[in-house]
Amino acid sequence: MAHTALLHVTAKPGRGSEVISYYQATLSATRSRPGLIGLRVVRNVEDVNKFLLIEQWDSKADQAAYAEWRSTTPEVMAAFGEMIDSFSLDWWDEVNA
Repeated sequence: MAHTALLHVTAKPGRGSEVISYYQATLSATRSRPGLIGLRVVRNVEDVNKFLLIEQWDSKADQAAYAEWRSTTPEVMAAFGEMIDSFSLDWWDEVNA
């Protein structure tokens, strides 16, 4: 069963466009990671500094391996950290209803 990770990201005020540019530059590498089924980025209609990344992974271990790999690119993560106020990650599983 696939697992869905929802990453809530809030950019610093006025930096939402920079976050979009960052995603455009970096998410192709994310999309090539083993175990990633799909990845979507959506932006809040009322607050353009809020984003939601909807990731589907074969397993939580695959996402953890991705996070470990991404930690080996500190310059990329530092650039992201400069643009955002907060982020949180929640895990979800589908139910047949």
